[in-house]
Amino acid sequence: MTHNAGKYHIWLHLLGAALIGCAFLNASTAKAAESPTAGEAGMAVYKALLPKAEAGDAEVQTTLGLMRLRGDVVERDLKVARVWLGKAALQNHTPAQYYLGQLLLLDVFNAKQSDLNKQLTEGMGWLRRASRDQHNPSQLLYSQTVLESQLESPFGHSKIEAQQHLDSCAEVHLPCTQYALKRLDQGKEEVYCPNNEFCEQKKRLLYTLANAGDANARYRLSKFEGEDRMFWVRRAARLNHPKASHELAELVLKNEVPLQPEDPAVLALLNTASQQGVLESMHLLGSLLHEGTRFPVNKALGLQWLNLAAQRGHKPSIELLAQLQEPAGNILAIDKVESAQPTESTP
Repeated sequence: MTHNAGKYHIWLHLLGAALIGCAFLNASTAKAAESPTAGEAGMAVYKALLPKAEAGDAEVQTTLGLMRLRGDVVERDLKVARVWLGKAALQNHTPAQYYLGQLLLLDVFNAKQSDLNKQLTEGMGWLRRASRDQHNPSQLLYSQTVLESQLESPFGHSKIEAQQHLDSCAEVHLPCTQYALKRLDQGKEEVYCPNNEFCEQKKRLLYTLANAGDANARYRLSKFEGEDRMFWVRRAARLNHPKASHELAELVLKNEVPLQPEDPAVLALLNTASQQGVLESMHLLGSLLHEGTRFPVNKALGLQWLNLAAQRGHKPSIELLAQLQEPAGNILAIDKVESAQPTESTP
């Protein structure tokens, strides 16, 4: 193997987590190992489909290729699988191009060292062809493979073109939308996003996710300049988003906003956020239950929430427990407090 081919090989395999077929292939390999020979029923189905495949039906050819690849209903045969997928791919059957492309990139067929570079180039070619035909999974995998490469032009593929494929896919395919947003985020979610082109790019992606019922996307839109903050906080809280639930509860308790009929009650909001680990909600819920001001008094449950927050290093809870002269050791130590159940009452 040449030095460059070896480098490409390592690079592609490092993308294993991004390759959509990895889990599928690993599961298939394990299943094939458990049952190396196929049952008669599976072979009967396979043989019944053969005439259509031999007549050029690309859909059936892809089916037979995947059957041979999986090895769950017929005996696993990678060479035969490659032949059938190749025949379908040549007929511009995008699912076959997608499967064949990633199988070649993963070197499932154990290419000779001298053929490896050619195989990887072919795999990338199939993915690009399917991607250009708007096959969404191929668009995602192709853009991931090219954009995440440290090479300037991996196997001659343009990162500009790959980004164009991703942008097109992100408008209609949620996994592409999520990946495109992840690239823009670069590991950070905005605390506030001003009105500029970068934030507009994020906003377009977040709109798509929010309209698909993504609670975090709805909450994040509340941080963008020009957006109706409470509209998005409420919509996120109605989907049990922890931070949105806490924010809405705080604003209601401060009499800054009223609850709407579709909103959960304050107790439910705080309980939702607390159960998902928001320390500020644990503290607020614990203190209110202990005082019995907003809710019916429940000192035992209130102390449990305060203690749980204190155990996780929340200083206001530690200080409040000290003021209440309730040492943490005297309170039930648990990892998770049961949901607060009492009926909410107004002060």
